[in-house]
Amino acid sequence: MASRMSRRKFLGTSAAGLTIALSGARAHAQTPAYPDWIPTSTKPPKRGGVIARASAWDPPVIDPRHTQSVGLYQFAGLVYNRLIRYAFSDEAGSPTDMTLKGDLAESWQGSADHRVWTFKIRKGVKWQNLPPLNGRELTAADIKYCYEAYAKEGVQAFTFQEIEGMETPDKHTLRVHLKSPNTLFPQNMAEPVAVVFPREVLEEDGDLKKRAIGTGPFILKEHTRKVRIVLQRNPDYYDSGRPYADQYTILSTPDAATRLAAFRTGQSDILWVASPSEADVVRKTNPNAVVQAYHNTLAPFGLALAQDRPPFNDVRVRRAISMAIDRPKQVATVYENHGMLGWGVPWIYVQDKAPTAKDLGPYWEYKPAEAKKLLAEAGHGKGFETTLFYYEYFPQMTSQVQLVQQDLKRNLNIDVKITKLDYTTYYGRYVEGKWDGLSWGFQSGHAIGLDERTYHYMHSKSTKNFFRVNDPQIDELVTRLRQTPDPAGQRAIAKRIVDREYDQVLRMWMPYDNGFLITQPHVRNGASRALRRTDGYGAPTIARIWLDK
Repeated sequence: MASRMSRRKFLGTSAAGLTIALSGARAHAQTPAYPDWIPTSTKPPKRGGVIARASAWDPPVIDPRHTQSVGLYQFAGLVYNRLIRYAFSDEAGSPTDMTLKGDLAESWQGSADHRVWTFKIRKGVKWQNLPPLNGRELTAADIKYCYEAYAKEGVQAFTFQEIEGMETPDKHTLRVHLKSPNTLFPQNMAEPVAVVFPREVLEEDGDLKKRAIGTGPFILKEHTRKVRIVLQRNPDYYDSGRPYADQYTILSTPDAATRLAAFRTGQSDILWVASPSEADVVRKTNPNAVVQAYHNTLAPFGLALAQDRPPFNDVRVRRAISMAIDRPKQVATVYENHGMLGWGVPWIYVQDKAPTAKDLGPYWEYKPAEAKKLLAEAGHGKGFETTLFYYEYFPQMTSQVQLVQQDLKRNLNIDVKITKLDYTTYYGRYVEGKWDGLSWGFQSGHAIGLDERTYHYMHSKSTKNFFRVNDPQIDELVTRLRQTPDPAGQRAIAKRIVDREYDQVLRMWMPYDNGFLITQPHVRNGASRALRRTDGYGAPTIARIWLDK
């Protein structure tokens, strides 16, 4: 596929009839048993070729300080590196393998009180050979500058503001002093969004909105908004021999049927679908396609309430709304009995198996009569009017939003006016908190570590507290969690956080199914891991994918 491939040529195959095919398939009788893990290929990897993917997302901005959008991080992790990373698919033994590996850092060590962390920076790492970097060597001072810049502004500021100071004893040593103990700090530096950017670009341009130059396996050759992103192999990448592919092309393709058409005709190598029937549809026309059933450890989407103001600051209102929503019906109809009821903190940090309805507590159960009584006690027996806005991340989401609207009207006489927005408008309005009423909220799909999933998303002072949680008990628990080195102690505190969240309905999670990742039969080592789909925040895996053709 030529690097000059146009969006029109890429999407030239008509999508006519595909929507009908998808609708008809939802009546499917039985789903094949798709595996939840695709083992590493035993063949020697091959070099060369172009990986292509039709994408639902377009980056609102390319400055990593100002967005955590999957639109950016579907490729940012290939342009940049992090200090530490999680295991890649070809290194992992299962989808829940949470092993930390060195990236720009070869090793790291914390002090006895977990307030000082020392990182040994890998020698010989070069910035990409583009002006103004021109292939110079990465140093510890570069990382120090980057982390200081993160702390000054942007959605990630809260993560880096816990740093009290940094020093560089030598060219390849970074010592980080924290304001308070944090046993989970390395995991935060391994998050897909904690990429290291260069001083020169920020100082020359004043921001990072125009250029992306990093140390990563691919060089950004083209970024045309709402059209395409073209990445080419970085010949000076520190991990010699990788990436295997010469190019990775991402086409902006908001329409699900068109993404399906691109995959079915071989123009796209990677496809995600939300339901079993959609996976079945693909296998009918592409019987050799490889399908991974991606099982959830959390739900990324939920009903976010403006709980910092009436009426949603009343726990009775939140509980009533939650009990008025028929989640089992959504699982059965929207997700074809393949989804989950919905929870926030990944269950892998709390218990051994995925939660049952009982684990989620009484307010996740469908109890419309109790909900109506509780709302009346809160002074809203006649209901009220409110608004809800959302972005259609996938076609089933619209059906889900409408089911919530119907449940609230039928059971509580709450009239919800729905507005569907484009991705950029939705993302900006939601993360900036410029809304009242309800929104179809999210917790960013990037977050892997326990500290990120609790402290950073639930502490009342966090810049990532999009659900507007303001609960003193939660603040105390998430702080204590990051100061607890013992894994058993962390697990016990995390369980208390989860129980408190469910009891107070601080984040109203909705059913979800992370669905199925489908690849062409020639794609090797592209499996998704826990919380890290290859086509999204797990994009750094693309550097390890090779094409067997």
